[in-house]
Amino acid sequence: MTAPDEVVFRLDAVVRRYPARHYVLVDDKLRMLAAMRKVWGDRLTTVWPRQGHAVLDPKNVTADLPADITVQRIGELVTGDLPVVPGLVEVGPAE
Repeated sequence: MTAPDEVVFRLDAVVRRYPARHYVLVDDKLRMLAAMRKVWGDRLTTVWPRQGHAVLDPKNVTADLPADITVQRIGELVTGDLPVVPGLVEVGPAE
């Protein structure tokens, strides 16, 4: 699967509006996370909440690239108690 052009266009708009050195993408579809990882590489941390109907789709669960972080519920993102991605350091806004 390749990233749909419309999604890539929207991400380009996000970069223009919110410039940063690193981004985080949360999606319940591993295939979308994998596609975005191929486009953005190490500039992106992917988060997969294991909830919703997409979790039950075998095609979704067997995507070729796992997410960097997996949470059981999207609400876990609010607590801020997430695993650290090796090699990822906290940085300020892009200059």
